[in-house]
Order: sequence, then structure tokens, then C-alpha cells
Amino acid sequence: MYCIQSAATISHQPSFASIGFSSRLSKDIGSLIKPDYKDFVPPALIRRMSEILRMSVACSNLVLKDAGIKQPDAIITGTGLGCLYDTEKFLNNAITIEGGLLPPTSFIQSTHNTIAGQISLVLGNHQYNMTHTQNSLSFEHALLDAMLMLDEDNGNILIGSADEVIDPLLPIAAYFKLNHFPLTSGASFYVISKNKNEKTLAVIEACHTSAFYSSLENEIKDFLSKTGEQQIDFILNDGCNKDVSRLIEALLPGKCIINYSEICGLYATNSAFALHLATDIICNKTKQVYDRTINSHQRALIINSLLPERAGFIMIKSNEA
Repeated sequence: MYCIQSAATISHQPSFASIGFSSRLSKDIGSLIKPDYKDFVPPALIRRMSEILRMSVACSNLVLKDAGIKQPDAIITGTGLGCLYDTEKFLNNAITIEGGLLPPTSFIQSTHNTIAGQISLVLGNHQYNMTHTQNSLSFEHALLDAMLMLDEDNGNILIGSADEVIDPLLPIAAYFKLNHFPLTSGASFYVISKNKNEKTLAVIEACHTSAFYSSLENEIKDFLSKTGEQQIDFILNDGCNKDVSRLIEALLPGKCIINYSEICGLYATNSAFALHLATDIICNKTKQVYDRTINSHQRALIINSLLPERAGFIMIKSNEA
């Protein structure tokens, strides 16, 4: 049993510190909705942080506060592309400063593990600290890491993911036909533990990833054979591939299917947003998400097939189930 004790997301929807946001979703994906970072990030550090670091630190501080925890027993993050703003800044410096010494700050802050490292520095945390970067499955691998740790010992693990969009991504996404939905930024963080209590929002039953498979249909069937399909009340699917959407409808007829990329936009770890959305729907028994009606709120399946031949599955259930 892996219990979600708290959750926080900064996205293009009103999701941050907003219980029941699943019933207040906008159909138009506008600008990133930012909180007042001074309430969650030390003011002296804000000006040195890029947006992805601000989002991550703010979400981390909020979930720890909501869970009533000062120090997590581990910090685990997932990111598909890392700190792109600082990567671009470093490369621009390398081009413009011909033969001179490059300032090290943008290089130091451009690495993928800067997110977990910055959270650790702000908290003064010296526990297990890990970053997973496996393209569109980065969040699922971070979650699997946290689940393995909880299998070995009790504790409270801070887990999350973050990715950001910069202008040079736009033509690249169009070239690889990843422009079905607007490219966006987002960060989602959670505190998970093995012990269910009054703060528990939902329970993660299972998580599985697969890459370079021969048949997505067989992957879905295999996952469902281990977790069961009869009690699934609604499904969250990335919705980027119409053939995959039709396959899910055929394998799970009559189930409510929600396209989460339509809600949060497209970024490498947007399945982390889907987990928060599913958790909020379950906790608040949200009846309507866009034009989709949800009649029962006991169990949800998240299917992430954002990139070809890569799939992630997360099954969660109500705290009461």
C-alpha cells in the first residue's frame, strides 16, 4: 500500500493549493498560473532560480506542510528534459563569449538533477536524493523508485516531477508531430508513505512501465490481468494518439475516459499532473470533467503512451476502497 498524503501542482490550470480544482478546469490552456513564490521559496533565492526550480521548490514546500512533515526520508524527482531555460542560457553564453571564461552558474543549474538538489538545499535535507530521466516515463520511474524504498522501510518520501517549455522546443515538437496540444510547463509533487491515516488522499495500487514493446494491447491486458479491470471507474489517457485512444475504448468499453493532455497541455512528465487530477477527482467525487461524466469514484487508471513504444500505467484507488 502506497498512500498519497498530500499533492501539489503548478500548471496552466488552477491546481495549486486548490482543493477540488478538477471541477474548475478551463477549456482554454492559457498562461502558467503561478503562486506568489515568496510564500514558499526563500526570497533571497528566488531571483537566482529559473521557473522550473521555483515551481518545484514551491510545490515541495506546500506538500510537506500539508502532510505535516518537516523533513522527508527521501527526495525523488523525474524530469524528461530538465532545466531547459538554463541549458539554453549556457549554450548562448558559449556562443557569444568567444574565447572567454563562461560563467558557471547557468551550467550548474542546467543539469537534470538540479531540481532535486535545489529542494534538498532549501530543506537542508541529507537523505536519499535521486533524479530519474527516462523521457516520457521519468515520473513513473521516480514513482517506482519510491515504491521500492517503501517496500524496504517505512517513511515519508517526497516525490515529484517538473518540465518547462522554451521557444526552441516549438519547431522540434512540430517536426516530431508532438504538437497535438499546446506545449506547456508544469510541476507536480507528492508525499507518499505506507501508513494510511486521516490525511491520506488516495492509495497507489500499482505502477508499471514498458518500452520497445511489440504490442500495446498486450501490455495493457497484462497490467489489467494483475490489477483487475472490473472496478475501474474512470481512465486518464494522454490522448496524443488516436489509435491508442480507440484501442483503450475497445479494451475497456463503457468506461469514462479523460484526455489529460487536453487539460494540462503537453510536457514530458504530464502524467504526474494526471495523478493529481485523478486524486482530486476521487477525493472530491467530481461528477463532471469537461464533457465527461464520472459516476463512481473508487478506482482510476492512468495510461501514459505519450511517445511511441513507451507506456506507463498507474492504478490508484480511493482511501475508502
